[in-house]
Amino acid sequence: MKKIAFVFLFSLLVISCEKDEKLPPNPDWLNTMISQLENSPLLGITINAYRWDGAYYYHVLNPVSSCMFCEVYNYSGDLIKWTDNEFKDFVNKGKFIKAVWEKGF
Repeated sequence: MKKIAFVFLFSLLVISCEKDEKLPPNPDWLNTMISQLENSPLLGITINAYRWDGAYYYHVLNPVSSCMFCEVYNYSGDLIKWTDNEFKDFVNKGKFIKAVWEKGF
């Protein structure tokens, strides 16, 4: 009986713990942006997904830009205008999930 209980609890633990956080499907505005970037001459662009403060955010990283976190959008597609405290909190507590899209050199 102990063996069965152990196997059950172990199975439950394995099933409930996912290694990678699952992103919701890309919002339409993000798919449109990706299509535009695929057809542009710009190279080295990366779109990274983050989770911060209970919500998803998308950081568009352009290596030729002089501004590091200027292009961060919430899930609805609104460009984030950071306050100093929000920016510090995002940098310190935001969880990088994965690169959603990349266009190499």
